[in-house]
Amino acid sequence: MPSDILVTSANICQLIVPLLSLSAFLPQWAQLFRTKSSEDISLSAWILWSVSSLLALFYAVVQLLLNGRGWPLVISSVFGLIAVLLTVIMILQYRSARRSV
Repeated sequence: MPSDILVTSANICQLIVPLLSLSAFLPQWAQLFRTKSSEDISLSAWILWSVSSLLALFYAVVQLLLNGRGWPLVISSVFGLIAVLLTVIMILQYRSARRSV
C-alpha cells in the first residue's frame, strides 16, 4: 500500500493538472478571440477530444464510487471537459458568425 505522503502528493499533482491544461488552452482561445475565425481549426479533432474528456470523467467518477477516493481526478476531469467544450462552442460560434457575414 502506498504511503499517505505519496497519495497526497499524487492528489496535489492531479489538482495542478487542470491549471496546466487550461494554460495550454489560452493560446487557442486568444487566437479565436483575436481573429474571430475558426476555419483553420479541426472541429472533428475537438469533438474527439470532447468524447475522450467525457470518458476520462466517467472513469474518474467510477473510481471515486469504487474506492471512495479520487476527488482530485474528478475535479481535473471536469475542468478538462469544460475547457474542451468551451473550445468547441467557440469554434462553432466563430464558424457560424463567419458564414452569416
